[in-house]
Amino acid sequence: MQIQYFNNLRALACFLVILTHSAMPSIDDSFGVYMVLFALMGSPSSELFVTLSSSLLAPSKQEMFVFYKKRFSKLLGPFFFWSLVILFIEYSKNEIGLQKLTQKLLLFPIAPVAGVYWFVYAICGLYLIIPIISPWLAKSSKKELLGVLLIWGTTLLFPFLNLLFNEEIYNSNGSYYFITVYLGGFIGYLFLGVYLRKYPILFTNKLKCILFIALLITLGTIPILYGYLFNRDILVVTGDNLSLSSALYVISIFCFFQNFKFSSVIESFFNTIAKYSFGIYLVHIIVIRRFIWKLLENHRLPHPVLETPIIAISSLLICLLIVKLLSALPKSKYIIGA
Repeated sequence: MQIQYFNNLRALACFLVILTHSAMPSIDDSFGVYMVLFALMGSPSSELFVTLSSSLLAPSKQEMFVFYKKRFSKLLGPFFFWSLVILFIEYSKNEIGLQKLTQKLLLFPIAPVAGVYWFVYAICGLYLIIPIISPWLAKSSKKELLGVLLIWGTTLLFPFLNLLFNEEIYNSNGSYYFITVYLGGFIGYLFLGVYLRKYPILFTNKLKCILFIALLITLGTIPILYGYLFNRDILVVTGDNLSLSSALYVISIFCFFQNFKFSSVIESFFNTIAKYSFGIYLVHIIVIRRFIWKLLENHRLPHPVLETPIIAISSLLICLLIVKLLSALPKSKYIIGA
């Protein structure tokens, strides 16, 4: 049975990814605070996608290789297609030479051709692990899941040790010899997704729900605000995908969508975005950087509070239109994943 709030979450995550990449380089130093604001709003986008995918896919009851075939067949075709499109654009515009093109093609299995595609590699890693840990996930109790999440949550605090001691004690991108390495990283969002689906955070009193969400957002924002105002080094930690702030934001967003509903018109629009979200994700960076940014290059809007949302909303609608049109083609699932 389809649960509506999952589609609502997917639609929001899709928009937040676009918002993250919509802000053009600042034309005024005084606009810095607004750039931070939009980065803050878009920061939990990828983590939200991971948590949502985990909620839907784990634990899996399918045999391992059946699961792999089903998931990777939907993922890799469109990903490879749009990666080639990006390489073709870069090569045709003489932004990369033949040597760099060849290098990117050879490294494609382990390195994205465009930085924003890193997310696909993270998802692939989670797909590989889901069938392996699914038997435990299916039998785990609430207490056991909370225990694992507590360990993972602790790893989100470790990067602050680097600032405290002015030494790299923990690297969130790969501390392979650290004691919690196997329960750190994006697998934590997998556990979080499973937990939030099995044990949703529901409130009978909407005011209490709003206050709880506000508390989580405040706790997540305090270290970012402190870093921006007093110690910019902290922003390196708080701006990371594997930050405590991002985890708190993801929980707050899940909580909101689990407790609040929308009109049928809005949810119908969300359903459309959710259906084509992977295709939108793959094409959005081309639309934003190759079309809209170029269009506005010499016609900048006066303020990022106006400019960034307009770019994000326009990009979403254009991407949706492109993907919707492509869906009419035969075998379109190999291009847009839907």
